[in-house]
Amino acid sequence: ASISVSSRTGQALPDGRAKITGCSALSVKLPVIPILDACFYHCSPFKKYFFSLAPVLEFDYLICGDCGKEFMDSYLMQHFDWATCDNCRDVEDKHKLITRTEAKEEYLLKDCDLDKREPVLRFIVKKNPHNSRWGEMKLYLKLQVIKRSLEVWGSEEALQEAKELRRDSREKMKQKKFDKKVSKKANGILASISNSVTSLALVISHPEICILFTVTIQEEH
Repeated sequence: ASISVSSRTGQALPDGRAKITGCSALSVKLPVIPILDACFYHCSPFKKYFFSLAPVLEFDYLICGDCGKEFMDSYLMQHFDWATCDNCRDVEDKHKLITRTEAKEEYLLKDCDLDKREPVLRFIVKKNPHNSRWGEMKLYLKLQVIKRSLEVWGSEEALQEAKELRRDSREKMKQKKFDKKVSKKANGILASISNSVTSLALVISHPEICILFTVTIQEEH
C-alpha cells in the first residue's frame, strides 16, 4: 500500500496574503501490518490497508470412558460412537464384537430392536471367516447390544426369565417331536412284521438318550 504526501512553498505579500511559489509531492509506501489494536484500527484513516488475523482453531477433545484421558479419535469412536481410546480398547473381552445372530439369540433382540429403535445400533461389515462365499457378517459392539437388551427387557432378571421360558419351550417342542418320531417308527415296524414273530427288541436312539423296549406278539390259535 502507498500514500502520497504533498508540500507547498510560498512567500508573504505586503497585504498579509501568501503567494504559492512551488508545489512538490512525495509518495510513501506503507507496509501491510496485522491489526494489533481494535481502537487504532477503527480510528485510522488507513484501515483498508490492514487485514485481520486468522482465527485460532480450538479442538474439542473426547474423554475416554475407561482411563479418563483426553483423546482426539479412536477405532470405537469412528465405527460405534463409543468414547474409548485405542489404548484402552479390549477386543477379546470388554469391547468384543458379536454377530447379529448372537445378538438376537443371546440377548433376545428382534430386528426392529437393532434397526429401528432409536438410536439405531451401529455395526461394521466383514466377510464370513468360515466361508468367503457366504454372506457378509454384521458385527455389533457387545456393550451396546447388552445396553439395548436392558432397554427392551427392563432388567437383567427379566432377560434371564425370558431366556429360561424360551429354553423350556424349546425343550418341550423337542420332546414332542421325539415322541411323535418314536410312535411313528414303532407303528411302522409292528405293521410290517410277520405273525410268526413272537417278540422283538426295538431300539430308538436320540442325541441324549437311548430307548430299548421289547414288543411281544401272541399268536392266535
